[in-house]
Amino acid sequence: MTKRIVRIFLAAALVMVSFSACHRRPLEDPNEAVRIAIKVDVKTVTNVNANIRNSVRLYGTSTTLWEEKLSQLDPELMRVLVYDPETDKLLTQSFISAATIDEEGNKVFMGSLGISHGNYNFLVYNFDTPTTQVSQENSEQSIIAYTDEVSAAVKSRYLGTKADEEYEDINIHYEPEHLLVANEKEVRISPHDTLVVVHTEASTVVDTYYLQVRVKGMQFASTASAVISGLSPSNHIGYNIRTVDPSAAVVFDMQKGQDLSLDGDNKDILCAVFNTFGKIDQVSSDLLVTFNVFDTSGNLRQYSANLDDVFKTEEAILYHWLIIDESCLVIDIPDPGVTPPTPGNGGFQPQVDDWEEETGEIAL
Repeated sequence: MTKRIVRIFLAAALVMVSFSACHRRPLEDPNEAVRIAIKVDVKTVTNVNANIRNSVRLYGTSTTLWEEKLSQLDPELMRVLVYDPETDKLLTQSFISAATIDEEGNKVFMGSLGISHGNYNFLVYNFDTPTTQVSQENSEQSIIAYTDEVSAAVKSRYLGTKADEEYEDINIHYEPEHLLVANEKEVRISPHDTLVVVHTEASTVVDTYYLQVRVKGMQFASTASAVISGLSPSNHIGYNIRTVDPSAAVVFDMQKGQDLSLDGDNKDILCAVFNTFGKIDQVSSDLLVTFNVFDTSGNLRQYSANLDDVFKTEEAILYHWLIIDESCLVIDIPDPGVTPPTPGNGGFQPQVDDWEEETGEIAL
């Protein structure tokens, strides 16, 4: 009888030990803490730094359209989020800013945080994007990157008095900056670990495109912008899933330039490099671009083209170049009867003339 009682006691003790072994320890247990070193390798983005259309020259400047986008690929601060794979909930977070350059020229961030052993998902992204925002961080499935819709004042600045009429049913968003995201799933931290280095690579969830359309009567153009619809408005960055419904549009400025590779004497173009969360593959017919050109008399002239076939071209697939063919659209700006601005900036980059000095008395 005594032996039976001893066996029952030992069996109960083993059950209690097994329960204890399966129990998830608190995230930050001073007696069980493990130092986690996060090494984030920020990779370059080929369609920004390699696929530059070198035949393009901008009016009145020696800079290129790609420089601003390249600067977005050089982050200064990364945010680290740690999730529970079983519950999808955010457990802890940290920020890392110490960075070095590796042998291949890539920027590498390094930082550490202390957590207990267990299984974790790590999500890292750069935390220095004023336009691209991130919300719903408490859930890895829900966390989302997006940009706000433009205000009525911005719509009016880009689109004039026709803003409400032409775009009443279209959600127009600000152009996103590049967001560099890294994901590491099911990282196991063992009870006997004292230091674990998590190696991961960050790449952008934003696409960069070059857009070009030929122009006649460029001397009569003052300012221009473009609105492209049929695009994704956001991205669930926990799993890199673009949202598709409803689709959105982005608005951005166009610049005057010349494409030296074009045939004929007139090589004038309107061009831009813009960012988007991506083209929605299921969308057809709604993938439109509208160019809004203000002439030198202040008149708004609109020109539209369907981009479905343009996105299917080899240049679009390989290089992200959206070259609108002359057979599809040529912007022809008629003479408004007003003397155009002095050649040089074409009105696209306003500059202040020198002040004239006058001498006189003012009665107070």
